[in-house]
Amino acid sequence: MAGISKEELREKLGLDQTVLEAVLLQLVAEKKVEITGEQVRLAGRVVALKDDEAKAKAQIERAFSDAGLKVPFMKEVLAKLPVDSARAHKLVTLLLRDRVLIKLADDLVFHQSALQGLRQTDTQYKATSTKIDVGKFKDLIGVTRKYAIPLLEYLDQQRVTRRVGDERIIL
Repeated sequence: MAGISKEELREKLGLDQTVLEAVLLQLVAEKKVEITGEQVRLAGRVVALKDDEAKAKAQIERAFSDAGLKVPFMKEVLAKLPVDSARAHKLVTLLLRDRVLIKLADDLVFHQSALQGLRQTDTQYKATSTKIDVGKFKDLIGVTRKYAIPLLEYLDQQRVTRRVGDERIIL
């Protein structure tokens, strides 16, 4: 097993979130566990990839990183890889688990750096106006409605924006 999510670990141990974080900090300091994104695993335990798998994983990450907010379809990215479909899907799962890639909808997967950049753009726009609608958002980041709506919903979930009617208030 490659690890356990922090939330699952918290539930299994019956700990409060702050207690769990304190325990994990201590275990990381003692080099007994490692934390990658939301995953916790014993120190020294890593998923070993073959050369072609490592290359394919890097290709997947690069494809989404280079795309920014105008991401390609997952099928197109996976079709260009030097590994079979089953292994390619496992690599995507690894990238999603480690929060390198973030899935917003079935066919929309973004690189975490693109979403971080989106948050910064939204924060900079707040200096101009505290409200934004779908049309302004599309113009601001240069995407179609297909991308704009899931991205705005992501920002709502992350508490960067809050939906009020047809507009979003930038928090």
